Amino acid sequence: MANNNYDPYIRKPYELYIAGAWFVATATTFAGYIVLPGGNSMLIPWVCFGFMTLQSAAKGLDLIGRGKLGEMLTFLDVDKLLKLIKPERMWFGWGFDWTPIHTQRAVDYMLSGVKMSHDQEHPGSPWIHGLNMGKENEVLIPLKSLEGHTIMFGTTGAGKTRAYEVMVTQAIHRGDTVIMIDPKGDKELRDRMELECKRAGRDRSFLFFHPAFPRSSIRLDPMRNFTRTTEIASRIAALLPSQTGGSDAFTAFAFRALNLVAQGLLEKGKRPSIKQLRYFIEGGAESLLVDAIECHANRVDPDWKISAEPFFVKAKAGKAKKMETITNPDWLAIIEWYRTTWSNGPKGSEGIDGLLSLVEHNRMHFSKMIASLIPVLNMLTSGELGDLLSPDEEDENDKRPILDTSNIIAGKHVLYVGLDSLSDSIVSSAIGSIVLADFASVAGMIYNSGNKPGRISMFVDEAAEVVNLPFIQILNKGRGAGFQVVMATQTLPDIVARLGDEARARQVVGNCNNLITLRIKDGDTQKFVVETFGQTWIKTVQQSISNAVNSSENIINYSGNSGQSLTFGEHDLFPQHLLGHLPNFHYIASIAGGRVIKGRLPIITH
Repeated sequence: MANNNYDPYIRKPYELYIAGAWFVATATTFAGYIVLPGGNSMLIPWVCFGFMTLQSAAKGLDLIGRGKLGEMLTFLDVDKLLKLIKPERMWFGWGFDWTPIHTQRAVDYMLSGVKMSHDQEHPGSPWIHGLNMGKENEVLIPLKSLEGHTIMFGTTGAGKTRAYEVMVTQAIHRGDTVIMIDPKGDKELRDRMELECKRAGRDRSFLFFHPAFPRSSIRLDPMRNFTRTTEIASRIAALLPSQTGGSDAFTAFAFRALNLVAQGLLEKGKRPSIKQLRYFIEGGAESLLVDAIECHANRVDPDWKISAEPFFVKAKAGKAKKMETITNPDWLAIIEWYRTTWSNGPKGSEGIDGLLSLVEHNRMHFSKMIASLIPVLNMLTSGELGDLLSPDEEDENDKRPILDTSNIIAGKHVLYVGLDSLSDSIVSSAIGSIVLADFASVAGMIYNSGNKPGRISMFVDEAAEVVNLPFIQILNKGRGAGFQVVMATQTLPDIVARLGDEARARQVVGNCNNLITLRIKDGDTQKFVVETFGQTWIKTVQQSISNAVNSSENIINYSGNSGQSLTFGEHDLFPQHLLGHLPNFHYIASIAGGRVIKGRLPIITH
């Protein structure tokens, strides 16, 4: 049978008054034992009185100890951190499991009227962490639970980057493939990753990509991995501004143009790159079409030029079909020959047929339809960034290593991608989206092959700046390829604004089985968090007072009554407004399986 007695967590220590009374009684009996005749008979009451004094005093002192403050800030050396790590567990600070008991204590604390904030220098209310009577243990989260991906909320300065340091350090020492996508470009986090690679004996594993530091950055080819050319087109088309989720006519036309150019490059035997896509989209694909036809014809029929000879003669005589952008007679002859003899036939190529229609498309209308595509291609190929994202393997003067997401994973590297969003948010967002799309493609290849390369720990800071549909696919299906994603953002509306659709934003956060929340101020995000934690029942006391006056036969009767009842009511497991009172580096987390943890993190030192 449940215990319905209600004893507030925070109240005046009345037991100390009782202990004082018992102490007086004890002292009196002790005096009687010493002074009065026959005092031996008072020994037993004296012992009983003494016991009651101690019992009441202990209860009162326990009440005084309640409401104690939790720890605010702790520094932890890396060597000590590494000793705390357990196999198949991620160490995540100190804390305790948050239960309905702590909800009751939190409500009692707030109803007591005590001061909520205790330190103007450090924001937040440390008493929240003290609700476990000041006791805490090491928080160890099973790595199996993290396979369901994790989302972390936290306002500016609440401790998201320092939380990443704790997680990334352990991932490096576990031997994981580690990918950190950091739009801000936090230098301390970058230095931490490089330092831990050296400490773990993985000096050659660390890779650094940053558009603001091209000389020390690796060259990263985000177009190298694909199974179909439509994947390449999708990565670029996803960056185009669209009001209809990528289905409007301009985006569809740009997608088709990119796909056809990519197919033409493959027919020619060249791997598509962003620079090459820009060259043939912006300058015209006539030369690419001719090269693609020649390469295709040489593979299908090495003697094709014999049948094409009359077309060369006709072109030189000026009788070939005129095309508004082609003046080279040989080009005209090859195109006319292909159109007349092989196009839409068994010897033809669907890719070349599509590229032919693209070349013959009205140039004025073509320019209007790709007006939004050209700026995207320009910003990804301009200056030093062009060499970083479209590396030239034949350039012997450039000694910077060339890598792609596939060999980064195969080599179990530790990759830090800084995007320099403070200097150029548009370009940084585009780079991040393309890199994530490439990782999604590689995840699909791994999933299809069934050959997992081991655990791949992916961390995405300020995820609202780079999240896209391929990233949603990583969250949906990346677990089967070994991906464990931890994404961080400040608020839920940031993701809604990025995707332009609340349903898609909910899809992103819904794919994360684990939720870590540092201090957050946004009301919508707070509501989402407390919904995730769920509800519980707490005890509340209701008091009633009434009085009445009745007059009968000149007699006035006064009556009154007062009552008190104990009721149970539903309440958020973690009070919503307390999410805005968490101190820096303090968090509340929901782990896969329903476990709720109140914890705090250290600042890692060298």
